[in-house]
Amino acid sequence: MNTATAILGTLAFTVGSALGTVTVSQGSSGTTYGTTLNFDEVSGPTGPGIANNAWAGIGLADMSSGDGNNVVDDFVEPWIGTDNAFFGNFGVFMTFDSDLTNFSAQVWDPSGPPGPIGGGVGIFVFNDGAEVANSFITASWGGVGDEWIDVSADGGMVFDEIRIVGFGFSPTTYVDNLSWNAVPAPSGLAALGMIGLATTRRRRA
Repeated sequence: MNTATAILGTLAFTVGSALGTVTVSQGSSGTTYGTTLNFDEVSGPTGPGIANNAWAGIGLADMSSGDGNNVVDDFVEPWIGTDNAFFGNFGVFMTFDSDLTNFSAQVWDPSGPPGPIGGGVGIFVFNDGAEVANSFITASWGGVGDEWIDVSADGGMVFDEIRIVGFGFSPTTYVDNLSWNAVPAPSGLAALGMIGLATTRRRRA
């Protein structure tokens, strides 16, 4: 590959990223992506005071509530279900150790509809500390409303942090059934490239 071709390839990637988007949507059902977390995993932590890095082993580097008291429990609210969920007083904050292209979760919060003086739940999406998308929703509560949110990136865009924050008088946010697609690390991409190259060489031989 000559220098001009390499430069054009870099420019094409940059333009693609600039034109990409990150979309936040809400619905009655969710998509299950490659990595999942439902808080019912065998030997998974439960109770109050759970460490922020409790799920670092699956790529969720930091997960915390707004007040710092992380709780996983089988809560009494029947519409949340009979399995464990994560409770975050004053919001739920998640940072991943890899870039993501997709994320899905169930969300419940009593903050009501968004309005000019408060209310609603904000879904804020970041990449490398810069906000790349946001959406204000009326979260499901009391068995009413759509429970699922989905964050999807295209056109070369990615994200690595999601903040779910209620703006009601008593924002108490519950999340469950998280799933996401992570972008392979550069070393992983290189390994895939080597496998492809080796396969091509075998075919030519």
